[in-house]
Amino acid sequence: MLNRIAKLFGHKAESKPDQVSLAPLALNKAASGAEDESALERREASTRFMRLLTAHLAKDERRRLVDMMLASFDTYGNSSAALEEIALGKDGQRIGQWLVIQCDWKASEEVEWQVAEIAVSFGIPERWRWPPCDEKARTVPGGLCEAADWAAPLGFEMLHLDLGSDTYFAILIKREDAESAYQTALSAGLKVLRTPEFKQSHA
Repeated sequence: MLNRIAKLFGHKAESKPDQVSLAPLALNKAASGAEDESALERREASTRFMRLLTAHLAKDERRRLVDMMLASFDTYGNSSAALEEIALGKDGQRIGQWLVIQCDWKASEEVEWQVAEIAVSFGIPERWRWPPCDEKARTVPGGLCEAADWAAPLGFEMLHLDLGSDTYFAILIKREDAESAYQTALSAGLKVLRTPEFKQSHA
């Protein structure tokens, strides 16, 4: 009887639960390492994206905004929140050196002056104006598409960013840099659409 009890307990003692629990622990460490590497890649891509976005600005302002992007990424942990800080934060973009159009979904009256600010920052003498239409029929997506069409013959492309809020965000970038900016934004973890895709999504 005692031998049978000893054997029963002996079998339990031979099992090695510690070895079983090490597998999920190893997986967790591997996943954590992958997440750290992915975050580092997004951070680096955010830096490249901001350098492309600010290429036309004075050196000091460009450096200030790139540094702000990095600091914001480190604070919030993602590129969307960091770019939103650039667009909306009190220490972000400045009048005369505007970078990011940001309009609440129903604030169509904001589009014209912000496109004008972008034009000033690029040194574009032309100004975009809403085409004649019923003001009540104006929408932010419609205005951004009209502005993108206006900018195209001037050598610029508009990219549209979804930062996870009910605000529309858009940037103007030189055509030769548009593909790089688009791919870099994707690498940074940003949701970005080129104007044809944006138009189709709001058709």
